[in-house]
Amino acid sequence: MKGCVLMKNLNKKISVALAVFFVCGTVLSAAEKTASDYYNEGLASQNNENWYEASQHYMEAIQKNPVYSDAWFHIAQCSYQLGEFDLALSQLDEAEKYAKDDNSINNLRGMTYIAMQQFSEARKIFEKILKKTPNDVDARFGLAELDLFDGRISGAERQYSEALKRQSENRKALLSLAVVSSQLGKTENSRNYIKQALVLYSNEAEVHYIAAVVAAMNNDIKSAETHCKVAVQIDGTYGKAYELLAKIRYAQNEYEDVISLCDFIIGRDRNNSSAWYLKGAALNSLKKPLDAISVWSNGLKISPQDEIMRAALEISVNKNIALEDSRRKDWALYHIQNAREFARRYESQGAVYEYQRALKIEPANKEARSAFANILELNGMHELYLEQLLFIKSINDENSTKNLSETELDDKIEAFENLLQDSLAKKWNVEPFYLDKNRWNIGIYFVPGTINQRHIENNRIAAEFASDIFSGLASASVSTEAADVSGFGNAYQKARISGKDYFVLISVDEGARDVTLDYTMYSARTGVKVTEDSLYGTGNNRYSGVFRRFRDDILNHLPIRGKIIDRDGKTLLCDLGRSENVIEGSVFDVVRKNSIQTASSGSGVTYKDSDILGTFTVTTSGEEISEGILEYRGFYDRVNTGDELVLVSMPNPDESNAAQDSSSQQNSTNAAVAANVAPQGNSNGESVVEQKKSGLTAEDLGVRRTPAFIDLVRSIY
Repeated sequence: MKGCVLMKNLNKKISVALAVFFVCGTVLSAAEKTASDYYNEGLASQNNENWYEASQHYMEAIQKNPVYSDAWFHIAQCSYQLGEFDLALSQLDEAEKYAKDDNSINNLRGMTYIAMQQFSEARKIFEKILKKTPNDVDARFGLAELDLFDGRISGAERQYSEALKRQSENRKALLSLAVVSSQLGKTENSRNYIKQALVLYSNEAEVHYIAAVVAAMNNDIKSAETHCKVAVQIDGTYGKAYELLAKIRYAQNEYEDVISLCDFIIGRDRNNSSAWYLKGAALNSLKKPLDAISVWSNGLKISPQDEIMRAALEISVNKNIALEDSRRKDWALYHIQNAREFARRYESQGAVYEYQRALKIEPANKEARSAFANILELNGMHELYLEQLLFIKSINDENSTKNLSETELDDKIEAFENLLQDSLAKKWNVEPFYLDKNRWNIGIYFVPGTINQRHIENNRIAAEFASDIFSGLASASVSTEAADVSGFGNAYQKARISGKDYFVLISVDEGARDVTLDYTMYSARTGVKVTEDSLYGTGNNRYSGVFRRFRDDILNHLPIRGKIIDRDGKTLLCDLGRSENVIEGSVFDVVRKNSIQTASSGSGVTYKDSDILGTFTVTTSGEEISEGILEYRGFYDRVNTGDELVLVSMPNPDESNAAQDSSSQQNSTNAAVAANVAPQGNSNGESVVEQKKSGLTAEDLGVRRTPAFIDLVRSIY
């Protein structure tokens, strides 16, 4: 019995000892995980481009060993990839404490300075490295990117070639050269670099993805599709490859496949705005605009700052959705909120533009219309203000409601109707808002873009959006039409046959954080170039900003033209007013009807001297019509209603002797520029209206433009 008790006690002691052993073993096993272990786990995650997870492992390694230079360097790489550039610089400072004069650290610092657009600091770093170590390829990559930002693509090609000479199998050099060569039109060179990269790195998804991009750049859609499929077979989580494959299928008109691919991408990442946009574009191409609008609406809830998706939505809404549709209120709200922000910053032109966009979507929106009306009233445009009040009243009458605010509205209407009893419209018994003021017909044409655009069909949307913003709330002076063309010859033919005055070829290049609109304006009569420019935008509202500047640029080259609509002896009434920037003292040529044509070269108009019937000088300018004195040419008075007027000169408002004081005139003119869509040039096509810029150039901002292909090169890891 005693032996049994001893055996039980012994077994208990053994069990306790074993339990202690296993617990200690587990503790020891956990304690054995070193800084090096965490570092290696970080490398594995980083190689899979899982930057967040890699950062966590490197941080754990640093907690174990605060002087671990390699861990500091690699966590800085992760911060760089995540766009946390200030953090990356501070982490590189820590790495350098324990690894002095390390080229890798300095190269990453230089690349971070490039990302922060501190280009001169970056160049100093790379040049210093190459002076000490001429064979350092990473420094040459840095200089190549600086050359790309400077627009020296050939210089970048040379730097990548030098890097490849030193490391003939360097993956980044091969892929970068393939992209740059393709951009330079060196198709054969581009293919050769891709072939080398595929031989060396055939099992890497990114290599096949870049091969697909380059093939698409070279218009080899079949090869692009093949490489995309290989990329997603290698890495089933490679989102960029799926997205490119969807664009390829779109280019092949396989819209059902596009929708399926986009659904797959959205299923994996609901916040992928590109997939929402592309799915909507595919539905639109399937002649399902209502479904496309629904998809784009959902996409904009996720990414409200995607201006191109918003432009596509609004273009389709205005074509396909009834004005009474309740959803229009939600779509208009975005622009109302933008307008409030512009108003808060005292940017009246931006506020007016946004209120106009809101009213184009929802004409019955009382908040937008009231705010827009108040801006008009503030700038002395009382007739236009009254028109807005009357519209608001008509909305109230339809709703059959009456409250205190509407009583105040009635009082305002009565007050302004009394104020305007002595207006030119009353004097001449004219309804100015029913006048046909269309003076210019312009074609806005685009060449369909490649599948490598961030937003497929970007050029088409740009042309339609550019055409759309020429229509304002008042009678438009410019009629526009958007259409696709194969090139200049096709555009010239289309514009001339359809009787356009001018045509404009436009294209858009969209980077990750900026947009560039390139345009060239031509005479539709002669095909001669009138003007061209490249407009750059960055920051919020960059897309709408460059198109507002585009509109202003075009209007600057269009002469102010009008018609004589009535006369009383030598006193004439014309259909031009302050809403077309016309003020007292403006002088016009009176030209025989149908005798004006665009100039043979450059901007402006031309007409025979024998067709000039006299001179008209404005003595009283209303908002939509003006009165003035005629001085006819020759012995006979040959001037009739319907004859045309072309602006010759406009006085400086500060020097005008008109009844209104100069500051009032200037305010009215500024309101006209902001509120209306009117030409702003004289007969020579020279702008007569001084405007505040509605946007800045890249040079004004001290930044470099970033064409989309540069983003692609910089993404090669």
